[in-house]
Amino acid sequence: MKAVVLAAGKGDRFFPFAVFRPKPMFPICNRPLLEWLIERIVSAGITEIGIVIGHRGGRIRNHFGNGNRFGCAITYIEQSDPKGTAHAICQSADFIGEDNFLVVHGDLFLGPQTIPQLLDAFQDQNRSPVAGVHHTDHLESCIRPHIDKAGNITNYTWKPRGGEGLALMGIYVFPSTALPDLANTSDFVPNAQFGIFPPEGQEIFDALPLMHREGRPALAVELEGPWFDMDLPWEPQHVTRLAVREMAEALTDSVIAKTATVDPNAQITGPIFVDEGSHITRDAYIIGPAWIGKNTRILEGTHISGNTVIGDQCVIGPYAKVSGTVGFDCRITNLGEFSGLMLCEGRVTHQIQLSGIFGERAEIGAGTQVGTLRFDDAEIEVEVQGIRRKAPGFTGALFGDYSRTGIGTMLMPGRIIGPCAMVGPGVVLMKNAPPYKAVLLKQDLEEIDWGPEIYDR
Repeated sequence: MKAVVLAAGKGDRFFPFAVFRPKPMFPICNRPLLEWLIERIVSAGITEIGIVIGHRGGRIRNHFGNGNRFGCAITYIEQSDPKGTAHAICQSADFIGEDNFLVVHGDLFLGPQTIPQLLDAFQDQNRSPVAGVHHTDHLESCIRPHIDKAGNITNYTWKPRGGEGLALMGIYVFPSTALPDLANTSDFVPNAQFGIFPPEGQEIFDALPLMHREGRPALAVELEGPWFDMDLPWEPQHVTRLAVREMAEALTDSVIAKTATVDPNAQITGPIFVDEGSHITRDAYIIGPAWIGKNTRILEGTHISGNTVIGDQCVIGPYAKVSGTVGFDCRITNLGEFSGLMLCEGRVTHQIQLSGIFGERAEIGAGTQVGTLRFDDAEIEVEVQGIRRKAPGFTGALFGDYSRTGIGTMLMPGRIIGPCAMVGPGVVLMKNAPPYKAVLLKQDLEEIDWGPEIYDR
Protein backbone atom coordinates (compact mmCIF):
# COMPACT_ATOMS: atom_id res chain seq x y z
CA MET A 1 0.00 0.00 0.00
CA LYS A 2 1.22 3.47 -0.95
CA ALA A 3 -0.19 6.91 -0.20
CA VAL A 4 -0.65 9.90 -2.48
CA VAL A 5 -1.11 13.28 -0.81
CA LEU A 6 -2.54 16.08 -2.96
CA ALA A 7 -0.79 19.39 -2.18
CA ALA A 8 -0.39 21.18 -5.51
CA GLY A 9 -3.28 23.65 -5.46
CA LYS A 10 -2.84 27.42 -5.25
CA GLY A 11 -5.34 27.84 -2.40
CA ASP A 12 -6.87 31.05 -3.77
CA ARG A 13 -9.70 30.94 -1.21
CA PHE A 14 -7.06 30.81 1.57
CA PHE A 15 -5.78 34.33 0.84
CA PRO A 16 -3.75 35.97 2.38
CA PHE A 17 -1.94 32.91 3.76
CA ALA A 18 -1.28 30.89 0.56
CA VAL A 19 0.81 33.49 -1.28
CA PHE A 20 4.16 32.41 0.17
CA ARG A 21 3.30 28.81 1.13
CA PRO A 22 1.16 25.91 -0.05
CA LYS A 23 -1.98 25.81 2.07
CA PRO A 24 -1.03 22.42 3.63
CA MET A 25 2.11 24.05 5.03
CA PHE A 26 0.14 26.42 7.26
CA PRO A 27 1.30 25.69 10.81
CA ILE A 28 -1.12 24.10 13.26
CA CYS A 29 0.30 24.27 16.81
CA ASN A 30 3.66 25.12 15.21
CA ARG A 31 3.70 22.10 12.91
CA PRO A 32 2.58 22.25 9.26
CA LEU A 33 -0.87 20.77 8.73
CA LEU A 34 0.78 18.43 6.21
CA GLU A 35 3.09 17.11 8.93
CA TRP A 36 0.10 16.10 11.03
CA LEU A 37 -1.26 14.26 7.98
CA ILE A 38 2.04 12.50 7.19
CA GLU A 39 2.18 11.36 10.82
CA ARG A 40 -1.33 9.87 10.52
CA ILE A 41 -0.39 8.00 7.34
CA VAL A 42 2.80 6.55 8.83
CA SER A 43 0.97 5.54 12.02
CA ALA A 44 -1.47 3.62 9.82
CA GLY A 45 1.45 1.55 8.49
CA ILE A 46 2.04 3.25 5.11
CA THR A 47 5.64 4.37 4.67
CA GLU A 48 5.85 5.00 0.91
CA ILE A 49 4.29 8.41 0.34
CA GLY A 50 4.02 10.46 -2.82
CA ILE A 51 3.31 14.17 -2.40
CA VAL A 52 1.92 15.96 -5.43
CA ILE A 53 3.33 19.48 -5.37
CA GLY A 54 2.89 22.62 -7.44
CA HIS A 55 2.49 26.13 -6.05
CA ARG A 56 5.41 26.88 -3.67
CA GLY A 57 6.27 23.20 -3.68
CA GLY A 58 9.83 24.00 -2.63
CA ARG A 59 8.61 24.72 0.90
CA ILE A 60 7.25 21.18 1.14
CA ARG A 61 10.49 19.69 -0.20
CA ASN A 62 12.57 21.82 2.15
CA HIS A 63 10.60 20.77 5.22
CA PHE A 64 10.14 17.05 4.61
CA GLY A 65 13.24 16.15 2.58
CA ASN A 66 13.32 12.44 1.76
CA GLY A 67 11.01 11.64 4.67
CA ASN A 68 13.53 9.85 6.92
CA ARG A 69 12.85 12.17 9.87
CA PHE A 70 9.19 11.24 9.66
CA GLY A 71 9.64 7.48 9.37
CA CYS A 72 8.80 7.22 5.68
CA ALA A 73 10.15 7.53 2.14
CA ILE A 74 8.76 10.53 0.27
CA THR A 75 8.58 10.89 -3.51
CA TYR A 76 7.63 14.26 -4.98
CA ILE A 77 5.40 14.42 -8.05
CA GLU A 78 5.34 17.74 -9.87
CA GLN A 79 1.97 19.03 -11.09
CA SER A 80 3.07 22.34 -12.51
CA ASP A 81 -0.33 22.98 -14.12
CA PRO A 82 -2.91 21.73 -11.60
CA LYS A 83 -5.90 20.42 -13.54
CA GLY A 84 -7.70 18.68 -10.69
CA THR A 85 -7.34 15.81 -8.25
CA ALA A 86 -7.82 12.99 -10.78
CA HIS A 87 -5.20 14.60 -12.99
CA ALA A 88 -2.83 14.65 -10.00
CA ILE A 89 -3.34 10.89 -9.47
CA CYS A 90 -2.61 10.21 -13.13
CA GLN A 91 0.60 12.26 -12.77
CA SER A 92 1.48 9.86 -9.93
CA ALA A 93 0.98 6.65 -11.94
CA ASP A 94 4.70 5.80 -12.10
CA PHE A 95 4.98 6.18 -8.34
CA ILE A 96 1.87 4.05 -7.71
CA GLY A 97 2.90 1.26 -10.07
CA GLU A 98 0.88 -1.88 -9.33
CA ASP A 99 0.22 -1.09 -5.66
CA ASN A 100 -3.06 -0.26 -3.98
CA PHE A 101 -3.03 3.35 -2.86
CA LEU A 102 -4.53 5.75 -0.34
CA VAL A 103 -5.43 9.24 -1.59
CA VAL A 104 -5.72 12.15 0.84
CA HIS A 105 -6.25 15.84 0.19
CA GLY A 106 -3.35 17.68 1.79
CA ASP A 107 -5.46 20.32 3.53
CA LEU A 108 -7.33 17.84 5.76
CA PHE A 109 -6.98 17.44 9.50
CA LEU A 110 -7.84 13.85 10.42
CA GLY A 111 -8.24 12.07 13.72
CA PRO A 112 -5.86 9.20 14.55
CA GLN A 113 -8.45 6.51 13.70
CA THR A 114 -9.70 7.86 10.38
CA ILE A 115 -7.16 6.31 8.02
CA PRO A 116 -7.01 2.92 9.78
CA GLN A 117 -10.80 2.70 9.63
CA LEU A 118 -10.81 3.32 5.87
CA LEU A 119 -7.98 0.82 5.28
CA ASP A 120 -9.91 -1.82 7.23
CA ALA A 121 -12.96 -1.20 5.06
CA PHE A 122 -10.81 -1.60 1.94
CA GLN A 123 -9.60 -5.00 3.14
CA ASP A 124 -13.15 -6.05 4.06
CA GLN A 125 -14.29 -5.12 0.54
CA ASN A 126 -11.71 -7.44 -1.05
CA ARG A 127 -9.75 -4.39 -2.10
CA SER A 128 -12.54 -2.68 -4.00
CA PRO A 129 -12.53 1.14 -3.96
CA VAL A 130 -13.71 2.90 -0.80
CA ALA A 131 -14.43 6.58 -0.19
CA GLY A 132 -14.63 8.32 3.18
CA VAL A 133 -17.84 10.25 3.90
CA HIS A 134 -19.06 12.26 6.88
CA HIS A 135 -22.27 13.93 7.97
CA THR A 136 -22.48 17.70 7.57
CA ASP A 137 -25.07 20.39 8.14
CA HIS A 138 -23.60 22.44 5.28
CA LEU A 139 -23.85 20.45 2.05
CA GLU A 140 -23.73 23.68 0.05
CA SER A 141 -19.94 23.69 0.44
CA CYS A 142 -19.42 19.94 -0.15
CA ILE A 143 -19.73 17.12 -2.66
CA ARG A 144 -22.81 15.01 -1.95
CA PRO A 145 -22.48 11.35 -3.00
CA HIS A 146 -25.54 9.45 -4.21
CA ILE A 147 -25.49 6.14 -2.33
CA ASP A 148 -27.57 3.05 -3.09
CA LYS A 149 -28.95 0.52 -0.59
CA ALA A 150 -25.73 -1.51 -0.75
CA GLY A 151 -23.70 1.55 0.29
CA ASN A 152 -22.13 2.04 -3.14
CA ILE A 153 -21.64 5.49 -4.67
CA THR A 154 -23.69 5.77 -7.87
CA ASN A 155 -23.28 9.47 -8.63
CA TYR A 156 -22.62 12.84 -6.97
CA THR A 157 -23.82 16.45 -6.83
CA TRP A 158 -21.32 19.26 -6.62
CA LYS A 159 -22.22 21.72 -3.85
CA PRO A 160 -26.00 21.23 -3.67
CA ARG A 161 -28.19 24.07 -2.48
CA GLY A 162 -27.97 23.65 1.28
CA GLY A 163 -29.35 20.97 3.53
CA GLU A 164 -27.65 18.28 5.56
CA GLY A 165 -26.44 14.78 4.82
CA LEU A 166 -23.35 12.78 3.88
CA ALA A 167 -20.51 14.43 1.99
CA LEU A 168 -17.25 13.18 0.50
CA MET A 169 -14.29 13.84 2.79
CA GLY A 170 -11.44 13.88 0.28
CA ILE A 171 -9.96 10.54 1.37
CA TYR A 172 -10.08 7.33 -0.70
CA VAL A 173 -8.43 3.94 -1.13
CA PHE A 174 -8.15 2.49 -4.65
CA PRO A 175 -6.64 -0.62 -6.21
CA SER A 176 -4.06 0.16 -8.90
CA THR A 177 -6.58 -1.05 -11.49
CA ALA A 178 -8.61 2.12 -10.81
CA LEU A 179 -6.02 4.31 -12.54
CA PRO A 180 -7.70 4.07 -16.00
CA ASP A 181 -11.04 5.09 -14.47
CA LEU A 182 -9.41 8.11 -12.85
CA ALA A 183 -7.92 9.02 -16.21
CA ASN A 184 -11.39 8.95 -17.82
CA THR A 185 -12.80 12.03 -16.09
CA SER A 186 -14.29 15.14 -17.63
CA ASP A 187 -12.28 18.34 -17.87
CA PHE A 188 -15.01 20.10 -15.88
CA VAL A 189 -17.48 19.12 -13.14
CA PRO A 190 -20.71 18.25 -14.99
CA ASN A 191 -22.90 17.40 -11.98
CA ALA A 192 -23.32 20.91 -10.62
CA GLN A 193 -26.77 22.11 -9.56
CA PHE A 194 -28.90 23.58 -12.34
CA GLY A 195 -28.13 27.23 -12.89
CA ILE A 196 -24.67 26.93 -11.31
CA PHE A 197 -21.49 27.39 -13.33
CA PRO A 198 -19.61 24.05 -13.54
CA PRO A 199 -16.03 24.45 -12.29
CA GLU A 200 -13.07 23.37 -14.42
CA GLY A 201 -10.98 20.37 -13.43
CA GLN A 202 -10.50 16.62 -13.70
CA GLU A 203 -11.68 15.46 -10.29
CA ILE A 204 -11.63 12.11 -8.45
CA PHE A 205 -15.31 12.26 -7.59
CA ASP A 206 -16.18 12.53 -11.29
CA ALA A 207 -14.79 9.00 -11.79
CA LEU A 208 -17.18 7.49 -9.22
CA PRO A 209 -20.27 7.32 -11.50
CA LEU A 210 -18.17 5.67 -14.23
CA MET A 211 -16.82 3.12 -11.77
CA HIS A 212 -20.38 2.28 -10.72
CA ARG A 213 -21.58 1.89 -14.31
CA GLU A 214 -18.63 -0.37 -15.11
CA GLY A 215 -19.35 -2.64 -12.14
CA ARG A 216 -16.45 -1.42 -9.99
CA PRO A 217 -18.32 0.81 -7.51
CA ALA A 218 -16.71 2.63 -4.60
CA LEU A 219 -18.20 1.91 -1.18
CA ALA A 220 -19.11 4.93 0.96
CA VAL A 221 -17.60 4.52 4.44
CA GLU A 222 -18.74 6.90 7.18
CA LEU A 223 -15.60 7.65 9.17
CA GLU A 224 -15.08 8.74 12.75
CA GLY A 225 -13.89 12.25 13.50
CA PRO A 226 -12.42 14.57 14.14
CA TRP A 227 -12.16 15.79 10.56
CA PHE A 228 -11.78 19.25 9.07
CA ASP A 229 -11.17 20.54 5.55
CA MET A 230 -9.15 23.76 5.96
CA ASP A 231 -10.31 25.89 3.06
CA LEU A 232 -10.87 29.50 4.16
CA PRO A 233 -8.34 31.79 5.88
CA TRP A 234 -9.99 31.92 9.33
CA GLU A 235 -10.37 28.13 9.54
CA PRO A 236 -6.87 27.41 10.95
CA GLN A 237 -8.34 28.47 14.30
CA HIS A 238 -10.91 25.66 14.07
CA VAL A 239 -8.21 23.13 13.15
CA THR A 240 -6.00 24.38 15.99
CA ARG A 241 -8.76 23.70 18.51
CA LEU A 242 -8.97 20.09 17.32
CA ALA A 243 -5.19 19.66 17.53
CA VAL A 244 -4.96 21.23 20.99
CA ARG A 245 -7.74 18.97 22.25
CA GLU A 246 -5.72 15.95 21.13
CA MET A 247 -2.52 17.31 22.68
CA ALA A 248 -4.32 18.03 25.95
CA GLU A 249 -5.46 14.41 26.23
CA ALA A 250 -1.80 13.37 26.28
CA LEU A 251 -0.68 16.02 28.82
CA THR A 252 -2.08 14.64 32.06
CA ASP A 253 0.73 15.99 34.30
CA SER A 254 3.19 18.85 34.05
CA VAL A 255 6.45 18.10 32.23
CA ILE A 256 9.35 20.46 32.98
CA ALA A 257 12.61 19.83 31.09
CA LYS A 258 15.78 19.51 33.18
CA THR A 259 17.32 22.69 31.79
CA ALA A 260 14.11 24.72 32.13
CA THR A 261 13.44 26.87 35.17
CA VAL A 262 10.16 27.89 36.76
CA ASP A 263 10.34 30.57 39.44
CA PRO A 264 8.67 29.41 42.67
CA ASN A 265 6.64 32.63 42.66
CA ALA A 266 5.11 31.83 39.26
CA GLN A 267 1.48 30.77 39.50
CA ILE A 268 0.76 27.57 37.59
CA THR A 269 -2.71 26.05 37.41
CA GLY A 270 -3.16 22.75 35.58
CA PRO A 271 -0.60 20.72 33.57
CA ILE A 272 2.02 22.53 31.49
CA PHE A 273 4.86 21.40 29.24
CA VAL A 274 8.07 23.44 29.37
CA ASP A 275 10.84 22.49 26.95
CA GLU A 276 14.62 22.70 27.31
CA GLY A 277 16.24 26.02 28.19
CA SER A 278 13.02 27.94 28.84
CA HIS A 279 12.47 30.22 31.81
CA ILE A 280 9.25 31.25 33.54
CA THR A 281 9.84 34.21 35.85
CA ARG A 282 8.17 35.31 39.06
CA ASP A 283 4.56 36.42 39.02
CA ALA A 284 3.92 34.85 35.64
CA TYR A 285 0.46 33.28 35.62
CA ILE A 286 -0.16 30.20 33.46
CA ILE A 287 -3.32 28.14 33.14
CA GLY A 288 -2.83 24.65 31.78
CA PRO A 289 -2.91 22.85 29.56
CA ALA A 290 -0.21 24.99 27.97
CA TRP A 291 2.97 24.25 26.03
CA ILE A 292 6.15 26.36 26.13
CA GLY A 293 8.84 25.67 23.52
CA LYS A 294 12.64 25.65 23.83
CA ASN A 295 14.65 28.66 25.03
CA THR A 296 11.54 30.77 25.55
CA ARG A 297 11.13 33.38 28.30
CA ILE A 298 7.83 34.12 29.98
CA LEU A 299 8.47 37.38 31.83
CA GLU A 300 7.08 38.99 34.95
CA GLY A 301 3.36 39.65 35.16
CA THR A 302 2.53 37.76 31.98
CA HIS A 303 -0.72 35.78 31.73
CA ILE A 304 -0.88 32.66 29.55
CA SER A 305 -4.38 31.28 29.04
CA GLY A 306 -5.31 27.63 28.87
CA ASN A 307 -4.86 25.72 25.59
CA THR A 308 -2.04 28.05 24.53
CA VAL A 309 0.97 26.84 22.53
CA ILE A 310 4.13 28.98 22.45
CA GLY A 311 7.04 28.10 20.17
CA ASP A 312 10.82 28.08 20.60
CA GLN A 313 12.96 31.15 21.26
CA CYS A 314 10.08 33.49 22.10
CA VAL A 315 9.93 36.38 24.53
CA ILE A 316 6.53 37.01 26.07
CA GLY A 317 6.09 40.00 28.39
CA PRO A 318 6.52 41.63 30.74
CA TYR A 319 2.85 42.08 31.57
CA ALA A 320 1.61 40.53 28.35
CA LYS A 321 -1.53 38.46 27.93
CA VAL A 322 -1.54 35.61 25.42
CA SER A 323 -4.16 33.12 24.30
CA GLY A 324 -3.83 30.82 21.28
CA THR A 325 -0.74 29.78 19.33
CA VAL A 326 2.50 31.74 19.01
CA GLY A 327 5.12 30.58 16.50
CA PHE A 328 8.89 30.36 16.73
CA ASP A 329 11.03 33.41 17.61
CA CYS A 330 8.13 35.76 18.34
CA ARG A 331 8.15 38.82 20.57
CA ILE A 332 5.06 40.04 22.44
CA THR A 333 6.39 42.70 24.77
CA ASN A 334 5.20 45.26 27.33
CA LEU A 335 1.44 45.19 27.88
CA GLY A 336 0.85 43.31 24.63
CA GLU A 337 -2.46 41.47 24.52
CA PHE A 338 -2.81 38.76 21.87
CA SER A 339 -5.49 36.21 21.06
CA GLY A 340 -5.41 33.93 18.03
CA LEU A 341 -2.60 32.54 15.87
CA MET A 342 0.76 34.21 15.29
CA LEU A 343 3.19 32.62 12.87
CA CYS A 344 6.98 32.60 13.19
CA GLU A 345 9.08 35.70 13.91
CA GLY A 346 6.16 38.00 14.66
CA ARG A 347 7.05 41.28 16.36
CA VAL A 348 4.50 42.89 18.66
CA THR A 349 5.53 45.95 20.66
CA HIS A 350 3.87 47.60 23.65
CA GLN A 351 0.29 48.55 24.47
CA ILE A 352 -1.31 46.50 21.75
CA GLN A 353 -4.56 44.53 21.57
CA LEU A 354 -4.53 41.97 18.77
CA SER A 355 -6.98 39.27 17.76
CA GLY A 356 -7.03 37.06 14.68
CA ILE A 357 -4.39 35.36 12.55
CA PHE A 358 -1.06 37.05 11.90
CA GLY A 359 1.32 35.82 9.21
CA GLU A 360 5.00 35.09 9.48
CA ARG A 361 7.40 37.96 10.14
CA ALA A 362 4.58 40.42 10.66
CA GLU A 363 5.52 43.58 12.55
CA ILE A 364 2.88 45.38 14.60
CA GLY A 365 3.45 49.01 15.60
CA ALA A 366 2.88 50.30 19.12
CA GLY A 367 -0.72 50.99 20.07
CA THR A 368 -2.26 48.94 17.24
CA GLN A 369 -5.80 47.83 18.08
CA VAL A 370 -7.92 45.14 16.39
CA GLY A 371 -11.70 45.18 16.65
CA THR A 372 -13.37 41.93 17.69
CA LEU A 373 -17.08 42.81 17.55
CA ARG A 374 -19.37 44.32 14.95
CA PHE A 375 -21.59 47.23 15.99
CA ASP A 376 -24.68 45.15 15.13
CA ASP A 377 -23.37 42.14 17.11
CA ALA A 378 -23.72 39.94 13.99
CA GLU A 379 -21.16 37.34 12.91
CA ILE A 380 -17.96 38.77 11.49
CA GLU A 381 -17.81 38.70 7.69
CA VAL A 382 -14.66 38.45 5.60
CA GLU A 383 -14.35 39.40 1.94
CA VAL A 384 -12.34 36.74 0.08
CA GLN A 385 -12.00 36.87 -3.71
CA GLY A 386 -14.62 39.59 -3.83
CA ILE A 387 -17.19 37.47 -1.97
CA ARG A 388 -18.31 38.35 1.56
CA ARG A 389 -18.51 35.22 3.72
CA LYS A 390 -19.59 34.74 7.29
CA ALA A 391 -16.75 33.56 9.55
CA PRO A 392 -18.51 31.79 12.43
CA GLY A 393 -16.52 31.77 15.64
CA PHE A 394 -13.82 34.09 14.29
CA THR A 395 -12.88 37.41 15.82
CA GLY A 396 -10.22 39.86 14.71
CA ALA A 397 -8.25 40.46 11.52
CA LEU A 398 -6.36 38.33 8.98
CA PHE A 399 -2.86 39.76 8.67
CA GLY A 400 -0.68 38.57 5.79
CA ASP A 401 2.96 37.51 5.84
CA TYR A 402 5.66 40.22 5.92
CA SER A 403 3.14 43.01 6.59
CA ARG A 404 3.28 45.74 9.21
CA THR A 405 1.37 48.53 10.92
CA GLY A 406 2.38 51.94 12.17
CA ILE A 407 1.72 53.53 15.56
CA GLY A 408 -1.90 53.71 16.60
CA THR A 409 -3.40 51.74 13.71
CA MET A 410 -6.94 50.43 14.14
CA LEU A 411 -8.11 47.37 12.19
CA MET A 412 -11.83 46.70 11.97
CA PRO A 413 -12.96 43.08 12.53
CA GLY A 414 -12.85 40.76 9.53
CA ARG A 415 -10.42 42.85 7.50
CA ILE A 416 -7.63 41.25 5.45
CA ILE A 417 -4.23 42.91 5.30
CA GLY A 418 -2.52 41.47 2.24
CA PRO A 419 1.01 40.09 2.36
CA CYS A 420 3.78 42.69 2.17
CA ALA A 421 1.30 45.49 2.87
CA MET A 422 1.73 48.38 5.28
CA VAL A 423 -1.04 50.13 7.20
CA GLY A 424 0.27 53.50 8.31
CA PRO A 425 0.09 55.35 11.63
CA GLY A 426 -3.37 56.43 12.76
CA VAL A 427 -5.24 54.63 9.98
CA VAL A 428 -8.68 53.20 10.80
CA LEU A 429 -8.82 50.33 8.30
CA MET A 430 -12.43 49.90 7.17
CA LYS A 431 -11.74 47.69 4.14
CA ASN A 432 -9.14 45.14 3.05
CA ALA A 433 -5.60 46.36 2.41
CA PRO A 434 -4.22 45.04 -0.91
CA PRO A 435 -0.89 43.18 -0.98
CA TYR A 436 2.23 45.19 -1.79
CA LYS A 437 0.46 48.47 -0.99
CA ALA A 438 0.78 51.06 1.77
CA VAL A 439 -2.42 52.50 3.23
CA LEU A 440 -1.65 55.97 4.60
CA LEU A 441 -3.72 58.58 6.40
CA LYS A 442 -4.17 61.83 4.47
CA GLN A 443 -4.42 64.86 6.75
CA ASP A 444 -5.26 68.54 6.40
CA LEU A 445 -3.29 70.51 8.98
CA GLU A 446 -3.82 74.09 10.18
CA GLU A 447 -1.28 76.40 11.82
CA ILE A 448 -2.36 79.08 14.30
CA ASP A 449 -0.42 81.61 16.37
CA TRP A 450 0.74 80.23 19.68
CA GLY A 451 2.79 82.67 21.73
CA PRO A 452 3.27 83.72 25.35
CA GLU A 453 0.08 85.75 25.26
CA ILE A 454 -1.88 82.52 25.29
CA TYR A 455 -0.88 82.01 28.91
CA ASP A 456 -0.78 85.67 30.00
CA ARG A 457 -4.37 86.06 31.20
